[in-house]
Amino acid sequence: HVSTTWLAIISAGLSTGVGFASKDILENIYYGISLMTGRMKIGDLIVCDGVRGRVSSISYTSTTIDTVDGSVIAFQNSQLFTKNYKNMTRNHGYELHILDVGVAYGTDVKRAKEVISTAVAQLKCIDQRKGVKVVLKELADSALVFKILVWVNVFTQYVDDGEIYEAVYVALNENDIEIPFPQTDVHIKS
Repeated sequence: HVSTTWLAIISAGLSTGVGFASKDILENIYYGISLMTGRMKIGDLIVCDGVRGRVSSISYTSTTIDTVDGSVIAFQNSQLFTKNYKNMTRNHGYELHILDVGVAYGTDVKRAKEVISTAVAQLKCIDQRKGVKVVLKELADSALVFKILVWVNVFTQYVDDGEIYEAVYVALNENDIEIPFPQTDVHIKS
């Protein structure tokens, strides 16, 4: 005299739960196979969800990334596809960097652009095929701010940025172009 209605309801609930659980597992396996077949390989530098790092392993369910700050993060393979990761090494291994530098008001803009451009173009850390572009960005409170648009290697970008800034600093000093710093005047009334 056991009612089969309750047995059917419990079976349906369990089947639904198993179905939803297996959906995620199957989805991760599908995306894992898709990643392993060529979209990404071990050693690639990727950016996902604001995290930049090198792929250290790809399994059927997750991908492990060694980040540039030394931590290790594992992403589910389905997350990589839904968050639109960027593979920085798949094209040519360089990315555009935009660096700001300011010079004092009264500086000849054309000359400043030329000095900055020449200094950066001589560096080995940039992609020589793409060259260097220097444009006036803004007339700020205490400086004329230029944007330096340059392509650097994705694996050494932070070191390259330092090398570029150093070259610009030296070149501006050698050409007597002043790099201003913010100053505040205080007037005391007695």
